[in-house]
This record gives sequence, structure tokens and C-alpha cells, in this order.
Amino acid sequence: MTTVIRFSSLGDIVLAGAVTGQLGEVSFRTLPRYADLARRLPGVARVLGPDDAPVGGRVIDLHNNLRSRQYRADMRVARQDWRRRARVWFKGPPADAVVTRYARAAGVVPGPPPWLPPVGRGARLVLAPGAAHATKRWPYWRELARLWDGPVTAIGGPGEEAIVAELGGVAEAGFERTLEAMQGGAVLVAGDTGLLHLGAAVGLPVVGIFGPTTSTDGFFHYTTGAVAVELPLSCRPCSRFGGTSCPVGDHACLRGLSAERVLAAARSLA
Repeated sequence: MTTVIRFSSLGDIVLAGAVTGQLGEVSFRTLPRYADLARRLPGVARVLGPDDAPVGGRVIDLHNNLRSRQYRADMRVARQDWRRRARVWFKGPPADAVVTRYARAAGVVPGPPPWLPPVGRGARLVLAPGAAHATKRWPYWRELARLWDGPVTAIGGPGEEAIVAELGGVAEAGFERTLEAMQGGAVLVAGDTGLLHLGAAVGLPVVGIFGPTTSTDGFFHYTTGAVAVELPLSCRPCSRFGGTSCPVGDHACLRGLSAERVLAAARSLA
């Protein structure tokens, strides 16, 4: 049996579904909090924790950090760290897409989404307004919710309770409740976060709002059922993951994206 290693985080594990289904029956080594998600990935027959004994067979390391290097591996993903840093510092070409690097390490052609059981479609706008990094937080979620002609719900995590509740959702409800909240969705709107990739993985059309990162920086690789909303500013990308404050000081990359523009993108997919 092939073992795939990816400890975290949400979006990276979701994207691993592009290769797990192409490898036959696999075991998936991850952190306990992601076990429920890993179990649903295509081809995953067994989920291992960091301390569980190996099961034998080929090992593909899709994390390639100090912790994952403690395990024997036949192939490790190319992180392309210097290329990703150069992208921020010198505005050079982006690194290869995450799914492309995963597939190269696994020796397979990546499978397209959905990678998880699809949710039922409906008329509801699903919003994921939170982000771990302040510079990824778009300021117009309330305006977008008011403009949508139909039901609205929101999903989120710790620290996002107030805005998620205001938009009609429950923060940090657990993986099962998050999937339930996506049921009946027409489209998911999210920033550059793991919930954006989770939405695509369950078959929802997705609108990605990009500010300090760009849609070509490796994660947003979907070719159908997806629209990226972003501005062509010379300061972008200013970070690989986002930061605590805008380096320029005006946060124009997100303040310049109106609710009406994001609404038009959502309507185009609904």
C-alpha cells in the first residue's frame, strides 16, 4: 500500500486529493485534527497519525519538512521555497502549482475536483469571511451579503465568530457542520484560504478574493467553475501567505475590490 504524508493544513490536505485518487488504495499520514478530512479523500483506505507505525510499501512525502523527513520516503515534493521567496521579493515568475508539484512527486496525472463527495446545489451564497492573516481580510463581506438576492450563510474558524454569526453562520462548527453549511450552496466566496479549496473539493463553484497573494501563486489552479477577483498592482504579491499589516500602508489590493465586483463574479457562476 502507498502511504501519502501531509500533516497540515486544511487547504494542502484538500489539494492532496488530486493525487490520492490516482494512486489506488493509500494510507494517509496526517495530524489528528485533519483525520476526518483525510478519510474522505479519494483512494484513502486508512488514516495514520504521526506516531503510528508504518504500513509498508511506497511512501510519498507531500509535506517535506523537518518532521516529515523523519520518515523514509521514495519521493518528496519539491517545495520550491527560494522560487516562492523570489516571487515576493523580485516579482519573478510564480512557483509551480501545488497540485502540479504533488503529482510530480507521486508520478501521476492529477485528477480534477471534486475530490470529496459533492454537496447538493441550491440558491444559497456561502461566504468564508475569515483569514488567519490580517492582510487577507476583505472589508466588504456585509455589503456582499446584503446585495445577494437569496439566502446567505457563512463558515469560519476560531476568532471569526462575530462576523460569521452576523452573516448567518456558525464559526468553528467542526468539519461535518462545515460541510452541512455548504449544502444548498450556489457559489462559495472566500479569500485565499483553505475553505476556498474545500468548497471546490465538494463541487461548489468558487470565487477567490486575492490581495497580498495572487491567483497564480500556486493554490488556485482550478480551470472551470472558478473566478479569481484581484487587482493588477505592482506591489503584489507582497507575501507568500499574508501578513499582519500592508507593507505599502493603503491595503489597496483588497480595499479596491468592491462588493459589486465580487457579486458579479458570484452571479456569473451561480
